[in-house]
Order: sequence, then structure tokens, then C-alpha cells
Amino acid sequence: MKRFVVIAGPQAAGKTTVISVLGEQYENLSPLIAALGQRDLPFLFPLQENRQIMIHKNVILGAIFMTKEQEIEVVRWDINRMDLILGQEYDNLVYLDECNIFTIAHAKAHGFDCVKMYWQNYMDRLESLHAGVIFLDIPLQLSWERRKHRYQQRLVCFAEKERARIMGEYYEYLKKLRPLLLEIYERLNIPKIIIDASLPKTTVMQKVSKALAELVSSPARK
Repeated sequence: MKRFVVIAGPQAAGKTTVISVLGEQYENLSPLIAALGQRDLPFLFPLQENRQIMIHKNVILGAIFMTKEQEIEVVRWDINRMDLILGQEYDNLVYLDECNIFTIAHAKAHGFDCVKMYWQNYMDRLESLHAGVIFLDIPLQLSWERRKHRYQQRLVCFAEKERARIMGEYYEYLKKLRPLLLEIYERLNIPKIIIDASLPKTTVMQKVSKALAELVSSPARK
């Protein structure tokens, strides 16, 4: 059976790092998964986040500069990829995806409300994929402290007189984003686990590993 696990959370919560470490240390979860009643360790398949593909391709200054058309393109890529996975015959696989349905929270954070239009499109596919969510949560100020150096690096693309305003826009984006992400999380009617990602990295990875084992081993929803 296919499983689909979404790793979500605010900017700089450690989502990409967690996915990378899980890929490297996944076999260490075998005893955890076996203890929860599943004998065979499923194959882990990390996916590159569609949202980041779009940003790196067309919007090098960051998500606050994405257009409505680009936001919709990310959504369509997500949906098309889930359809592709659903059409595959391979079994005993766990797909790890970053963001996924939470991209509609990112869109809403800078003015494009895609929730009503695309919510059910996501949910139908996530339910068919027996999906679960691991949400890495950090407060706004920690998200900002971890991420602002990247934003500062981008300021070279702007005139000096515009830089304070642009940094302000980055901050406002993060300020709007976290509650919208949590709103999506609360609304989800699929297995989900929230983790305090402000804890030490080792502790976070232990909690993520346990959460992944639980999601992978949970009974399929009918």
C-alpha cells in the first residue's frame, strides 16, 4: 500500500533538513515500525517540493513576488503529481512531500485565496493516498531569526532606498503565514502530528522519526 506523508510548517522550521535526515537514516526506523505491527519496512521516496521548484525557476527573490498564475501552477503540479502516484502500481512505498496542500496557505499569505477552489482537489487525493501530516511548528520570531539572513542576501537586487521596505514585506509575509498554516492543519481530517521544532535538533528528529513510524503503521482509512 502507498503512503503519503506531508512535512509542513513555517519558514525555517527545518522541513527540508528533516526530509534529508530521514532519507539518510530511514533504516533506523525499522524497529519502530516493526514494534507498531508492520513487518516490512516500506521504501522511502522523498519528493522535491513543487513550490520550491517554481520559486527557484522563476522567482529568485522569494515567494512574496509570486503571481497568482504561479501559485496556481504550483497547485496544479501538486495535483498532477499525486495523480501520477495514484496511477502507479508500485506498493509498499512511503512518499515524503514538503508543503503540498499547505501551499494554499502560502498563496493566501500574499493575497491569493485558493482554499475554496482547490481544497477538495487536494483532500480527495490525500485521502486516496492514505496520507498523514507531520507539522513542524516554530514561533514567528524564531522563523524570522533563522530566515532573515537569506532575505538580506536578496537585498542586493534592490536599490538601497527600497531595502527596508522589502525586508518589512518579508517579515509581514512570515507574520501572516504561520496562522494560515495552522488553520490548514486544524482543518485537515487525516492523521496528523504537530511537533515543536524549536526544541534541540536531536529531539526534533526523534519525535519526527516516531511520528513517521506511527503514520506509516497506522491502518488504512476506508
